[in-house]
Amino acid sequence: MSIFSWLFSKNTEKNSMVRKWILQEIKKVDIENPDVYALFLGLIQTAVYWGKYDTKGQDDQILQVSKQYLGDATIFEIAAYTYYRVEIWLNKEQPELAKQIALPIREWIAEKFHTVLYVDERQFNQLFEEQLLRYKSLTSAGKGLTELHLELEQRILLTKGDRFNKQSLIKDSASAALESQYIKNSLAKYEEINIPEAIASIQQYCEKHSKMKFEEKKSKSQQLNQNHEQRDYLYGMALVAQQDWVRACNAFTKVLSANPKHYDALIQRGLLYSTLGQYVDALQDFTVAIELNPNESAAYLHRGKCYHHNLRVKDKSLADYSEAIRLAPNSAAGYFGRGELYDEIALHKEKQALEKNDHLTYAHVSEEFLAAIHDYSQVIVLEPEHDAAYANRALLYARKARAFQDLDDIENAIADFEKAMSLNWEHGYLYKQQDEMKELLEDSQLEKEA
Repeated sequence: MSIFSWLFSKNTEKNSMVRKWILQEIKKVDIENPDVYALFLGLIQTAVYWGKYDTKGQDDQILQVSKQYLGDATIFEIAAYTYYRVEIWLNKEQPELAKQIALPIREWIAEKFHTVLYVDERQFNQLFEEQLLRYKSLTSAGKGLTELHLELEQRILLTKGDRFNKQSLIKDSASAALESQYIKNSLAKYEEINIPEAIASIQQYCEKHSKMKFEEKKSKSQQLNQNHEQRDYLYGMALVAQQDWVRACNAFTKVLSANPKHYDALIQRGLLYSTLGQYVDALQDFTVAIELNPNESAAYLHRGKCYHHNLRVKDKSLADYSEAIRLAPNSAAGYFGRGELYDEIALHKEKQALEKNDHLTYAHVSEEFLAAIHDYSQVIVLEPEHDAAYANRALLYARKARAFQDLDDIENAIADFEKAMSLNWEHGYLYKQQDEMKELLEDSQLEKEA
């Protein structure tokens, strides 16, 4: 008599508690993103499918036989076998994840079966472990699937019947042959379809888990690298604050060795190269920064300054200033840089005219002069207390005031001188020019009255 005689009551599909339980439990898990518990439920659901293959066209006797092997006792035997096959695959193909997956599933099989079926836990665990040991013994002895199936067939035969008494045992060889045929056919179908599906779901989980672990490890590595980059970058900025240019440059070079695409480090090293007189290197850093982030204005601005103040390449400087303004129209820095460039171009033309005694050209209001006035004015709109913009615009007005002695230019110059000096005492050198404009204003007013 089978041990099931006191573990399970009825081995019929209608009375199966496991079937009812799995139908409800499987709805609670995310099938698309399964965890180990979902894998366990999938294994039980796979076991429930055993013997339920298409019976269309089957002999009536076979159909009657099948009804005697669809209950909880049979499901348990199939679940134990399926678990064993999954455990073997895990130990061979995914040894790092084997314990993490197999042990919880093993525990859940024992826990859920005795809980759902209200059977003795100790005796059930004993039954489960004994059956796994039988399969392991066969495998250790070098036996294959044929021997495993023979063992499982004998176990399934013991689950037949209503209450597993002696009356439910097979009484004649014809019945025995028929039941053996049904079990063999069912096992063949199960081995062909269901076992690969169960292993495939485990494999998919392992691959996803491995990918997640890889991504997590990669993320941690990247975070560590970013932390090191940030530390070295902040160290470089601290050295900049101390005006330790060479060591600061080395710190930013270290950052860029780890991450050649570190935009801010490229900008800072480019600025340091400019300070140290390494203008070609500075241009290279600013250019790389532009290639990395062509929609960021800072690199255009600083490359424009390098072309302007260090290399005296006016056309390229003008192009970079204009692009910086386009990308950051609310930033005063681009307007101020371009205003200085236009200012210098206008002044150069004025000096050339004076050297040639070309007073007509000297007095002419050039496009660059107007552009410089416009850009300085835009700086003041954006930053009303930008003292340098007031000072530079005042000097522009003063130059034209001397040439034209126009009252508006004189008054604008005086007002801008006053504002620049009130904002920053370092512009005190402008007092002399402001006094000159005041005298020029008095003279112009006297001439006008006369």
